[in-house]
Amino acid sequence: MAFKRSITGAIQRFIHSRYLLSLRESFIALLPYFISAALGVLLFSLASNITVINDVVVLKTTIESAANIILMLFPVMVSISIGFHLSKNLATNGVVGAILALLCFCVHSHFLQYSNEQFVLNPTGSSAYAVVIPSLTSWLLSLGVRFFNQFNGMFGSLSSFLKDKFLLILPFSAVFFSLFLVMPLFDWLGSQIALVLSPDLENSSVAQLTFQRMLVTHLLWFVGIHGDNMFSMLFEQSYLSQDILPGLSAKTFYDVFVLIGGTGCFAGLILAALTLKKGAHERNIAQLSIPFTAFNFCEIIVFALPIFFNPILFIPFLLVPTVNFLCSYLFLSSGWIAYSDMSISWMTPTLINGYMIGADLNAMLLQACLIGINALIYWPFLQWSAKKTDYHSAVEALSSKLKLSEQFAEHSESRFISRQQQTFESTVELQSVLAELSAGELQLHYQPQIDLRDNQVVGFEALLRLKTCEGLIKGPYFLTTLQAHNQTELIDLWVMQQAAKDLANWQAHGVNPLISINLNPDVLTKLNLVHQLCALFSPFKGQVKVEIIESSYLEDQALVAQHIELLNEHGITTVIDDFGTGYSSLFMLANLPVKQVKLDRQFLMQIESKEGALLYQHVTQLLLQLGYQIVAEGIETPHELAWVKQLGIPIGQGWYFEKALPFEQVQNYKVGK
Repeated sequence: MAFKRSITGAIQRFIHSRYLLSLRESFIALLPYFISAALGVLLFSLASNITVINDVVVLKTTIESAANIILMLFPVMVSISIGFHLSKNLATNGVVGAILALLCFCVHSHFLQYSNEQFVLNPTGSSAYAVVIPSLTSWLLSLGVRFFNQFNGMFGSLSSFLKDKFLLILPFSAVFFSLFLVMPLFDWLGSQIALVLSPDLENSSVAQLTFQRMLVTHLLWFVGIHGDNMFSMLFEQSYLSQDILPGLSAKTFYDVFVLIGGTGCFAGLILAALTLKKGAHERNIAQLSIPFTAFNFCEIIVFALPIFFNPILFIPFLLVPTVNFLCSYLFLSSGWIAYSDMSISWMTPTLINGYMIGADLNAMLLQACLIGINALIYWPFLQWSAKKTDYHSAVEALSSKLKLSEQFAEHSESRFISRQQQTFESTVELQSVLAELSAGELQLHYQPQIDLRDNQVVGFEALLRLKTCEGLIKGPYFLTTLQAHNQTELIDLWVMQQAAKDLANWQAHGVNPLISINLNPDVLTKLNLVHQLCALFSPFKGQVKVEIIESSYLEDQALVAQHIELLNEHGITTVIDDFGTGYSSLFMLANLPVKQVKLDRQFLMQIESKEGALLYQHVTQLLLQLGYQIVAEGIETPHELAWVKQLGIPIGQGWYFEKALPFEQVQNYKVGK
C-alpha cells in the first residue's frame, strides 16, 4: 500500500511539475495552429481529389505548397511556444526564451541550412528536437540568469527593463554556443536509439514489421514527436504496400482496423470521455476534437489533453492499438470477416472505410466492437486522470509561487520613462474624461437581437452611451482612458444598477425582455462584484446575460469558471463575446462553463474572401455541433444576413435590423425588416 501511494504521489508530482505544466501550456497555446493545420491538410486532400482543381496547375500547386509549409513549420511553432512558456515559468523572460529556442532549433537541429548561396529547410529528423532543444535552452538560460544576477548592481542607473535585458546577453550567448558542444552527444544518442528501433526487414514478417512500426510511432508521439512522419524519415517502410493477409495490404489493414480515430485510436477515448462529468478537462477536449478525430487527426488530443508525457495515459495509449491489431488480425485471418483490398485515404472516417473494405457489414461491426473495447480500456485511466490531474489548481499555485508578471516586466521601461516625465499628459487626459463624465449623463441604449428563423426579437444588448451637455449622444470613447488608469469599477457598478432599474421599469409595464450587459473583464475575477450581480438581478432570473471578452481570462481561468457557475445558479447566463478576435477562444470553450458564443463583426467582415468565408463556416459548424448557441454580431448588409442564415446561425444582431435604442423605445420595438 505504501509503495502504491509513493508511486501515485510521484506520478502526481511529475504531472504537476513546472516542466510538464509548461509543456501543456505550450501546446494549448498552439491549439489554433493545430486546428488550422488540420483544416489545411484536410482541405488540400479533398481538393486534390477534385478533377477541376487538378486541371488548374497553378491552383493545385498553391494549395499543395501551403499544406506542405504548414506541416514543415510544425516543429518551429512547437519550439517557439515551449521556449516562451518554459522560460516564463522558470522566472526568466519568456520572449527572450522563445527567441533563443527558435535560434538554437534552427541552427543546432540543422532545420535551417545554407546551401548554394540560399537558405533551405531540412525537416528530416529535426522534429525530434522540437521538444528537446527548447527544454534544454530554457533550463540553461534560467541557470545562467541566476548566476549573472550577482552583477545586477553594475546597472543601477538603468531602468529595470534595460537592466534585465543586459543581464540576459551573456546567458543567451553562453547557451547558444554551448549547444555546439552538447548537440553532438544528442545526435550520437539518437543514432544509437535509431539502430535499436530499426526493423529487421530480412527476418521479420510483414505483420511483425507493421506491429513494430505501430509501437515505435506511438512511442514517438508520446514524447511529442510526430511519430508517423518521423518513422517514414528514419526507417524503410515499403512493406506497408505488401500483403499482411492474402489480398489485404499492411497499410489498409493498419488504417482501417487498427488506428480507429487516428493514432491512439481516439474514437474509443472520445466515447469514454463523454461519460465523465460535465466540466472535466478530458471531456471538454474530447468534445472539441470530435470533428477532427472523425477524419483521423490526432494532434488535438495528443497535445491538449495531453497524451504526450502523461504517465497515466501511457498504458492505454499503447495497449489500445495493440488490442486492435491482435483482434483484427485474428478475426480477418480466421476468415470470419470477408474483405477486399482497395486504396483508401487515411482520412476516410471509421465505419465508412470499413464499409468500403468489407464484403459485408461484418467489417463495420468489428470496428464498432473495437471502439467499444477501446472505450472500456481508456475509461478507468481517464477517470484517474480527471481525479489526479487538477491542472487549474496546479497552474494557479505555480503562478502564486513565482510572484511574477511578464507584462509588468515588459512595460517597466515605459513606466521608467513615464516617471521621468512626471506623467503630466496622462493625468490631464484622465481629468478631462472625468470632467466630461461629470458634465454629461450616462445612458444605456439597447440593440435588438433577432431570431433569424421567424424575425422576432429575442433580446437586447445594453450598450453604454454618454449624453453630453450639448445633447449629443456619444459612444463609450472614454473607456480606454479609464481602463488605462484602473478606474472602470464605478462604470461597471453603474451599468449593473442601471440595467436592474430598467428591468424593474419594464416589469412594471408588463414587459420582461432578455438583456445582455458588457462589463470590464476584471468583474468576473472579483467575488464581491459577482455577489452584487447576483443580488441586483435576483428578481429577474433568466433575463440577464453577462458578456465576457474571449482573451481576458488566461491567468484566472479556474477562478472565473467558479464565478460563472455561481452566476448560473442565480439565473444569470455568461456569453463569450467577440469570439474569433482573440487567441484563447478554444481554450475558453474547453474550460469555461459557457454554452453561448457571439461571433464578432470583424470575423464576419472576412467572408468576402474565400478563406475568410471557409473559416467562418467551419467555426460555425464546430460550435453548432458542440451544442453552443451562436449570435452573429455586426450584420449590416442583406448579403451578410443571407450568409449567416445559410449557415444555420439562429440569432443575429446589427445595424441591418436596428442601431441601439433608447430605453423608452425598447418595449414597443418591432422588427422592421
